[in-house]
Amino acid sequence: MTYRNSPLLAERPKNYHGKTSVLPHNRTHQETISRDIQEATLHTEITTPLKTMPDSIPPGKGLLINRNFAWLAFGQAISNLGDFVYSTTLFIWVFTLTHSAAAVSGVLAAQYLPVFLLGPLAGVLVDRWNRRQTMLISDLIRAVAATLPLLAPISLRLQAIYASVFLISALGRFFMPAESGVLQVIVAEKQQMRAASIKQATFALSIILGPALASPLYFAVGPVEAILLNAVSYLISAFCLALLRAPKAALHPHALKQDEKADSGLGGILRELFAGLKFVVVTRGVLMVTLMALIAMLGAGALNALNIVFASRNLHMATAFYGVLTAVGGLGGLLGVIIAGILSKRISPRKILSGCAFLIGVGFAMYSLQSWYVAGLITCFLMSFPQGGIPVAFGPLLLAATPKEMMGRVQAVVDTSMSGVSLISVALAGYLGQFLPVGVILMGCGILIAMAGLFGWFAIQEKAS
Repeated sequence: MTYRNSPLLAERPKNYHGKTSVLPHNRTHQETISRDIQEATLHTEITTPLKTMPDSIPPGKGLLINRNFAWLAFGQAISNLGDFVYSTTLFIWVFTLTHSAAAVSGVLAAQYLPVFLLGPLAGVLVDRWNRRQTMLISDLIRAVAATLPLLAPISLRLQAIYASVFLISALGRFFMPAESGVLQVIVAEKQQMRAASIKQATFALSIILGPALASPLYFAVGPVEAILLNAVSYLISAFCLALLRAPKAALHPHALKQDEKADSGLGGILRELFAGLKFVVVTRGVLMVTLMALIAMLGAGALNALNIVFASRNLHMATAFYGVLTAVGGLGGLLGVIIAGILSKRISPRKILSGCAFLIGVGFAMYSLQSWYVAGLITCFLMSFPQGGIPVAFGPLLLAATPKEMMGRVQAVVDTSMSGVSLISVALAGYLGQFLPVGVILMGCGILIAMAGLFGWFAIQEKAS
């Protein structure tokens, strides 16, 4: 239930040499900001979208817009497919080895911890590094990290799986904001929506195909092929990134700065992060949307942790068919995105976000009552429909309530908060799964998500949309 927004980049007045500098009148202009925000952002950058870079981007032609985006989209399509094959294989592998809900929850905990620990810091650092090099190096290291479960002895196999997931997720904290920055400099502004739709379509197909391939592959030949497939997918992504061509000034905007002392060091990073946190707390529009998301994530994390257990114990579904269940949910989500896009022309984001959250909660509750795998598949498909409306509505609400100069920091605070709550949900689900029936836990989570929808309906102001 997160919304990824393109990172923002510092804009400062240009001098006659084409470089940037901080002029006194910029600080005078900042004095118009409210005092509490000014104190937190006194030495931070004034940020605007990357379209202010000196080199304009001509509109691309063709289905995949231009050469650079075609390579990026192809590399990420392969990488995403490898990720979902890998993650589904690990869930099946860990459950087969341990038959423990707590052990399965450990995989998700290893995935969420880097998001919570590194997310905001990584976002700040990525803006200071060469974005293409950051992505390329991340892919190369992740290719090695993916093979850790194969290199470890049997006695340390579970720990190696956790370490692999943790490292891949940690490097992803740097890869994703860097990817957003690269998209800004290889795709013209008016074609960004088209680029996003292409990436979302390939991502949704990965959700459908990855788990569907993982289950039969695991039970036919074991986990080795899936792990190697994921490692190779990272290498293919790195190869595609190496073929990107863009000006260094666009890929490494921090190199243009003359005065790096003003924003370097831990103090500058912390000032920027705390400024975003304060804005989220004092701005009603952002705070209400964030609170609703946090309430919903407190319930949604349990499904990720316990779904494979529920499918085995309650739906009496063979573990080999677990990937089919995930693929069915992905198909429902893909159709939901299309339907939500059509409804967004007539219904406000507040109503779409709140209504979809309420319907997801109802679907959760209905799913928890199923005891036949066919009924479970149908219910999973239906409750995935409203999930498509979440990204359609969440983003516009957050953007409407946040000024451009604060968007990057606010996004980091919101994403990290949601990841932290999701981590708590996964841990609680794994713990309670040892004492309570899985269906009871999912029922409670469904009620919690429905309550989040009701909260958003009344708490989020219509004008925020």
